[in-house]
Amino acid sequence: MISSKDFKPDWISPPGDTIVELLDEFGLSVEELSKKIGLSPKKGQQLIDGKLTICESIASRLESTLRVSSGFWLTRDSQYQNFKLQLQEQEKAWLDLLPISDMVKYGWIPKRAPRTERVKHCLRFFNEDSITNWFINFHSNSFSVAYRSSNILKNEPTSVYTWLAFARNISLRTNCLPWDKELLKDVVPEIRKLTNESSPKIFVPELKRLLSEVGVVFVIARTPSGCRASGATCFFEKNKATLVMSFRYLTDDHFWFTLFHEIGHLILHSDNREFHIEDNGISGMPQIKEDEANKFAVDTLIPEKYQSEMKKIYKNDWKKIVRLSKKIGVSKGILLGQLQHLGNIDYAYLNRFKVRYKWENN
Repeated sequence: MISSKDFKPDWISPPGDTIVELLDEFGLSVEELSKKIGLSPKKGQQLIDGKLTICESIASRLESTLRVSSGFWLTRDSQYQNFKLQLQEQEKAWLDLLPISDMVKYGWIPKRAPRTERVKHCLRFFNEDSITNWFINFHSNSFSVAYRSSNILKNEPTSVYTWLAFARNISLRTNCLPWDKELLKDVVPEIRKLTNESSPKIFVPELKRLLSEVGVVFVIARTPSGCRASGATCFFEKNKATLVMSFRYLTDDHFWFTLFHEIGHLILHSDNREFHIEDNGISGMPQIKEDEANKFAVDTLIPEKYQSEMKKIYKNDWKKIVRLSKKIGVSKGILLGQLQHLGNIDYAYLNRFKVRYKWENN
């Protein structure tokens, strides 16, 4: 006879699993066992499923029927209940780390669900089969390395991870041509032409098309609470780049500068397929690479031959902003944004020149 001292589990499964194995040996069905130990068929099935706690009375009857000591069943069930409690605590602690309210708000996971179902939905969202594996990947993948090497103190790592997980999900199910850096260089002038289009409904689909033809999936994803990222470039797959933007500041000057900054990283710094996460000018990359990406963005938006002319414009020269923006083929807001960044014009002035965007569900 098996006794309680033989029971040293290293798994989490209900005592019902052991009962089913013994039923096979004795040639009994669940219904027959239920009758022998004085349970209804419904209660008998609950016992098998681990939903009915094994008390001393049930343990004694199981001992008589299956020739396994009551102490074994009591220990087996106690261990299982402890495992369940630990699992529940782990699940709650994990969910508390995630920006659940925003994940629901943005439609990334279903709205209403009990905890166990919510855990399943979140694991599916992260493409993980367990919370343990989630933590392993969270601490080991290249995104986390890039994040931890930065000085982004106002971000919550799990929120940034969640934001990028959404981008990854979109990227993995989006078809595009193979990644080609040289073709991306060639398409930059076409992308720049879109800077004068004020409607995202027009320029976003065109951006997606142009970038997909050079092996880049373009994703726009709202940031959950705790994530202040404005853009990122990633390689979730070897021959497919992903450029994700948050539309964080909802103005054309920020959007287009961030876009070309990220394109700059793809063109200049993608040989090692490293992650780049941009947070208002702060990232995990060496400053020299950030400076190079910034220069690429500025030179793309304001060609070098016009930059000296731009630097002579100040707050009372709004007509010059209009004229120069037409001359170089970008919006007034983009030019104003550069002048504000240079310090020529205060951030409080002339903001009527900027195109402002809004989320449709706001």
